Amino acid sequence: MKKKINQSLNYKLAVTGVLGALSIVLALTPLGYIQLGGLIVITVMHIPAILSTLTAGLVPGIAVGTIFGLTSLIRAVMTGGGGNPFFMNPLVSVLPRMLFPIAVYYINKAFCLIPHFPKTVAASLSAAFGTLCHTMLVMLSIYIIYGEALMQGLSQTFQKFGFDMAGFNAVTGYFAMISVMELTNGLWEILGAVVIVTAVMGSMYAVSGRKSKLSKLEEETENNEEEIR
Repeated sequence: MKKKINQSLNYKLAVTGVLGALSIVLALTPLGYIQLGGLIVITVMHIPAILSTLTAGLVPGIAVGTIFGLTSLIRAVMTGGGGNPFFMNPLVSVLPRMLFPIAVYYINKAFCLIPHFPKTVAASLSAAFGTLCHTMLVMLSIYIIYGEALMQGLSQTFQKFGFDMAGFNAVTGYFAMISVMELTNGLWEILGAVVIVTAVMGSMYAVSGRKSKLSKLEEETENNEEEIR
């Protein structure tokens, strides 16, 4: 039992180390933040946190998510905020990234409770909903801290396109922000997460299935040899 516990701990530490290092590499290279056009920036930085949650559990997921958040904060500070000064605030850049792996973990557990539900599909859906939760948490933190200034800007923008802003309140304002994000960055980030997580988790489950069959075959062979003896 002690050996199994140590192996499990070592595995979690290894996954956290590898995917945490990957997060740092992505943050230091253009691969982490992909620029599309002049305004749209798509991040794949959330994917290592999703993978660590699905493969090693909640604590490794939160750890890698925290690394993601810290690299985002450092990047924002080093660039003076760049095009998004909100991320210079750790409540925007770090806290949501620590929390969204919790959503990934429990969404995946919920799907796995469904009898005969494919694990790869559960992982893919967890990646999709987890990415959406990540966007919503980041936008919520921005909205709570900088909401008034943002709402003024959004209101002016929507009015230019002829939208009636009479019913524009705190709730509708927040969901307006989410809608804008999902129509620009969000859909691409969800698609990227689903494709990568499906490929990685599908391969892992396939290898795990082969190992299980091989183990059963070895056990049957050993039992047959013992019977012959």
